[in-house]
Amino acid sequence: MHLEVTFRQMSARPEIKKRADALYSKLEHFLDPAADGQLIVGNEHGATAVELVITTRGQVAKAVEEDDDLRTAMDRAFHRVEDQLRRAKDKNVSKRRRGQSLSELPVDEQDDGDEELDD
Repeated sequence: MHLEVTFRQMSARPEIKKRADALYSKLEHFLDPAADGQLIVGNEHGATAVELVITTRGQVAKAVEEDDDLRTAMDRAFHRVEDQLRRAKDKNVSKRRRGQSLSELPVDEQDDGDEELDD
């Protein structure tokens, strides 16, 4: 898992990189170890623009956000990508569950009701 941070039309600030790494680490349970992420931060038309692209297991999750506040734009972009990755993971899990036959599903112990009660 690697996140590359690129700054366009602004100076690189270490606190932005640190914040991005913290947000990226929260996505760890959705990503495989070979996942790559790119975060592009820049100023466009007086607002801060953030573009986040994460590639994992052959799929691409992308989010583009603009806001006056850099932190808000980053949070929204990471949240949007997290939603995309969560939906993809849930879809994959449900496909696997649909593919199981009834004999493969766990059987719960059931009470037959054949026991006699002592009154």
